This record gives sequence, C-alpha cells and structure tokens, in this order.
Amino acid sequence: MPHFPIKLIVLHYSATYPDQDYGVADIRKMHLARGFNDVGYHYVIRRSGAVERGRADTTVGAHVSGHNTGSLGICCIGGIERVTGPNVGVDNRAEAQKVATVKLVRELLAKHPGAQVVGHRDLTATQCPGFDVRSWWAAANARPPVVDSIPVKPLPSRSTPVTSGPAKGPIYILAALAAAALAFLGVK
Repeated sequence: MPHFPIKLIVLHYSATYPDQDYGVADIRKMHLARGFNDVGYHYVIRRSGAVERGRADTTVGAHVSGHNTGSLGICCIGGIERVTGPNVGVDNRAEAQKVATVKLVRELLAKHPGAQVVGHRDLTATQCPGFDVRSWWAAANARPPVVDSIPVKPLPSRSTPVTSGPAKGPIYILAALAAAALAFLGVK
C-alpha cells in the first residue's frame, strides 16, 4: 500500500518528564529495543523547540497502529508529570515546542494540503499527546504565523550616541512605535 497521499498529521508525546530532554537518537534507541526497525516518528520536537528528523516523510512510520500508512508522526518530548504519575497525560510542552509545532505543521500542510491534524488519542485509546489536538490546532492555526526570518538589528547601547537624523523626544518615539504597530496590524 502506498504511503501517499498523506491524510493525517498525528501529534504525540514521548511520555517523559519535562526535565528529560530526549532527542530523536534517544527515541530511536527505545524503539529499536522494542523491536522497531527505526524510530517510529517522522519528527521529534525537543524541549528547546529544536525539530529533529526521524523517519523520512516517504517512509511509513510506526507511531499509531492501524494508521501509519498515509500519516506523519510528530512527537513532542514530555507529556507526563511526576506529581500526577506516568499514567496521566498532560500538555506540558514548552512554549518553544508549541511554536515549533505550529511552524512544522504549517510546513507539512503546505506539502500535504487536505491532511487533518489530529492527536494519537483521536485514533486509538490512549491519553497521548495529553491534550485535545483538534481544538488546539483550530486556535493555533487561527493566529498569524510568527515572523522569525527577519534578522533583528541590535539597538545602539546607551553609551553609543546616535549620530544620524534629528534628535527625537520620547513622545515622538512612542507615537512612531504606535503608528508602526497599527500599520503592522492593518489598522488604518
């Protein structure tokens, strides 16, 4: 059975604690020990938000029994807390993981239009990934993309005098910033 078209993008958690920052190599070792032929996921998102490649997108994953063909698996490291124990899934993704997940899912949807974004628990009896992916994605996808490709120009330090242009007072600067924010938001 062919792996394409991709119809599902499935979010998972690693069932690890927030202080355990595993990567794809760690998950691969765990999966190999369980008899898999490779890491089961296509992507692993570390606590820092770094996205690591697992299986190639063209290779059938091993992340949700009965739904591996035609799906891509994304695993966010975390998902359980010591206070609640290993049998209670929670959404304890770091903010960097959430941002990376949104960016990755948008990239994958651009390559696979029409794919649904679901959680492991939407396809089988499990708590994984610890939150309702469909409602989370509806809210996350409604927000505009984060602009992260614009290089940040450092501000001059207080010890560095600004040598170009006329001197501007604090009221002018606040007004200019407000006008720029309104223009960015499309307010006329």
